[in-house]
Amino acid sequence: MYKTAVISDEISQHLPSAAALAVKYGLDGLEIRSVNERNPFQMTEEDFHYVKKVCDAHGLAICAIGSPLFKCTLGNEEEYKAHLEGLERCIKAAKIWGTKLIRGFTFWHEEAREGLFEEIAQKFAPVIAMAEENDITIVIESEPSVNTDNMRSLYDFITLLDSPRVQALLDPGNEVSDPACPPPYPVGYELLKPYLRHVHLKDALVTKAGSFYEPALIGQGDVDYHGFIKALKADGYDGWVSVETHYRMKKSFDEEQLAKPQGSSFSDGGYEATTAYLDILRDEFDWMGEGG
Repeated sequence: MYKTAVISDEISQHLPSAAALAVKYGLDGLEIRSVNERNPFQMTEEDFHYVKKVCDAHGLAICAIGSPLFKCTLGNEEEYKAHLEGLERCIKAAKIWGTKLIRGFTFWHEEAREGLFEEIAQKFAPVIAMAEENDITIVIESEPSVNTDNMRSLYDFITLLDSPRVQALLDPGNEVSDPACPPPYPVGYELLKPYLRHVHLKDALVTKAGSFYEPALIGQGDVDYHGFIKALKADGYDGWVSVETHYRMKKSFDEEQLAKPQGSSFSDGGYEATTAYLDILRDEFDWMGEGG
């Protein structure tokens, strides 16, 4: 059976508030993306120890580091170097926090061209070496703002790399922005299942433009979460399932905010929205139950 978590800044920038809500709902851990306005690239070692102290005090594991790794421009060597330095910082955090998973991406989206994924794969060579040396796994997420913009392209990239140190983060809610993409469940799930190391849960609706997605309350979007959650249980997935609402009851985000979630402006309204998510997951999806 999988373990349950929530991304902390989907609740609050104030980590004790996020931790208390996770405990209230009986979750196993937190995923850390931004705390006190800073993402893991920006955090100090003092911040790392503070996060660990708060999570330990609440009996919560830290399941993954929601880093912005390679949400930057392909070919910009200055940005690339900064992101490799950010990864070094995340590895230091991972050792303090006791996690093996660091989330990453595949550079800001460019027009498809021959050799694009091969060029990106070359940029991952030092990442794989760092991951091997430090016994961590980079979990790559597909989303419309980056070059692995759907699950099929994520599958293509991961199989091209062919490294056990780079695996898949499956977020079905990101897929609905692409009308050409197969359904995230069951087609996308079956495609990525051999490489699946981490899961995000958020629901979404297709926008009229079809270029991005509109976050939705879970069960009210275009993802078959009843089928997906049952499949995770039936297939014996034993990793982490982390709630990432992106939904707010009284506001909405533009595409840039959805691509770069961080800070108080993003967390605002998250406590209420995540509470609603967790209520529905418990009452309508039985997501923590053993049954199918």
